[in-house]
Amino acid sequence: MEDNSQYDDDLWDDFEEEWFEPPRITYQEAVERLQRLAGRRTDVVVEWDGKQKWDGRRWRDDARIVFTGAGGPRIRLRSAAQLHLMERLVGSGVPLPERHAVWYPQSGVITARLIGDFDQFHSALVRGLLPRQRRAADLDGPLGADLAGLLASTGAFRVSEEADGSGRSLRLVSVPPELSLLYNTRDGSGLSPSLELSGVTAPDAAEAQKALVAYGTSYLFGLAKAQGASLRLWDSGYRLGSRRGPSYSTKLRFPQRQYDPETAELYGAGNAAGRHPVERWLKYYQVLEFYMPKAVTREMTRQGVVKQEQAQSPYARPRKTRSLGSEQNQLDAVIDLAVTQAEVAGLLRDRDLFTTLSDSAVIRHVETLADDGSGAPLPGSDYRAAISSRVYGIRNRIVHMKEGGGKRGTPLLGLHSREARDLAADLRLVRYLAEKAMEHWSTALP
Repeated sequence: MEDNSQYDDDLWDDFEEEWFEPPRITYQEAVERLQRLAGRRTDVVVEWDGKQKWDGRRWRDDARIVFTGAGGPRIRLRSAAQLHLMERLVGSGVPLPERHAVWYPQSGVITARLIGDFDQFHSALVRGLLPRQRRAADLDGPLGADLAGLLASTGAFRVSEEADGSGRSLRLVSVPPELSLLYNTRDGSGLSPSLELSGVTAPDAAEAQKALVAYGTSYLFGLAKAQGASLRLWDSGYRLGSRRGPSYSTKLRFPQRQYDPETAELYGAGNAAGRHPVERWLKYYQVLEFYMPKAVTREMTRQGVVKQEQAQSPYARPRKTRSLGSEQNQLDAVIDLAVTQAEVAGLLRDRDLFTTLSDSAVIRHVETLADDGSGAPLPGSDYRAAISSRVYGIRNRIVHMKEGGGKRGTPLLGLHSREARDLAADLRLVRYLAEKAMEHWSTALP
């Protein structure tokens, strides 16, 4: 092997001195500049004493920028290189945390995070840039770079209101780095969109947020209608609820049972992760609905009656409303046949699942499962009746999509509601019930 040690000194001599220039500004100087900016406001504090502190994982000496008047967003200044972003936020930004947005009163601009189906949005962008494009576009290639450049420069789908002289305008732009920094979001790639509303004149943050919701919601509806792009404003309530998914097995055996093709298709549609959670929930519920006639026939035979209205729910419902002429009681019959008390008890041993199903704040105005006072299931309790009531209650809140709410004024469980984003635990529950119903009424393959 050749010895190159003799060339080491010559190698370093080739570098320019400017390569080793010290940073133009030190971390301490960056913090001091931010502290001076924050001193002009009453809703921003820069916390830093230069001492290391334990955050539960490691020792840190980062400064923290705290927006005390906006619900408490806190940002770490990890490097002096972030100063230019922090200066804009501390100098003139007002966070709107309920919508993951930031308002700049001096320029009258609000930039807000969007969520939804980005694939549809990308397709709409491609149609605008290449109207004759017929094949799927490779967004990782030059076209993706062009689209990212478009969003970063002029933006996309710009609309403006010029007639009244307000100067209001809306467009989609790439997510500004300060927005990702403020809310610690991961949607910061060049093809992740955010909504920019310009021309906002508001006396305070609350009114600015109202303007964002009013104009932003209408704009996104118009975009969905014209371009098929399904995008929504962020809502702070989306973070509530269980995020744990169903348990999957790696074992797959050769088929031994035959399932109804209709329910198999419905179950498959419910498993489609790209669908809206409300739509997925309804597909699983339709599996249960499919078996209601069979369950009613079984109960009529067991109870020795000839009319459906004469048969009663297997559970202790109020006497006047116990007839199997009611869909709720038909659901009781399906669940009673499809799943046993012991199987439900086994499912509810999952602490995260049970905690969510017993919390009335996650999905409101529906049955919640009673606990023993410590957050655990009641020993020996049969939860099937409560589960049936919960499933039917959610069904009513979704299906009775009437202005003013459902039965007895129960509020709707709308597509863009916080509760729609917190259906994870109930999706797991109704999926489990659908599986059990399909298995109960399956037949042996020849």
